[in-house]
Amino acid sequence: MSASHEPELAAFSLRVREALVAPEGSPLATLFTAATITALVVDFAEARADERVPLALLAVRDGLERVGVPRGRQFVLVGGTVQAAAPGVPGVKEWLAGLGQRLALTVLAHDPSRWFTAGRTPAREPIELDDELREAEAIVCIGRGFATAGRVHGGPFLLVPGVASLATAQAWAARRAEAGERGALSLALAAEEQAPVDLAIHWDDRGDRVRAGRGRTQFAALAREAGFA
Repeated sequence: MSASHEPELAAFSLRVREALVAPEGSPLATLFTAATITALVVDFAEARADERVPLALLAVRDGLERVGVPRGRQFVLVGGTVQAAAPGVPGVKEWLAGLGQRLALTVLAHDPSRWFTAGRTPAREPIELDDELREAEAIVCIGRGFATAGRVHGGPFLLVPGVASLATAQAWAARRAEAGERGALSLALAAEEQAPVDLAIHWDDRGDRVRAGRGRTQFAALAREAGFA
């Protein structure tokens, strides 16, 4: 990142830290009342290309520490296409290791072949998520999350399809093909009901607006902003 972007990134980091002080108007400690094993979920492509993601991870790490969740109880789960990219994209393993060193946290790559059934949708479809989330006592989703007319970007999609099994990711894609964005969003929101996101930190495409709060509240707001009541 060039020096010309440093003030912009510093301002973004400050916005994230300010948002973490009182998500949805309450202290962060009200969302994390014990030293829970906490998964910090990010998207591979976004995290590798956008310096804002590591900065947000640092802010979340520090914020959780302040409310009693030590670093040893936090880990990063990098979702999206990381496994598919690893054989063909140079430096993926090195990038993952470098991110771990920078954060002083364990960083794991999502493996869609290792999953557990978190629950089922109202239509009895299984929701299969990365097996690393089986042991997690809290989930934090971090990354872009904003809405345009008729579409949600990021947000609940960090969970599904982001860290879903291949079957659940395919079901999500089928929903999108059959029922458009509303169908894809419906499945992602149903997944969050089965694997609640304790904290969502997301921002608009420019990073000018940062929001923090419970996943269910924040994702529902994105759905409304996209025009899906």
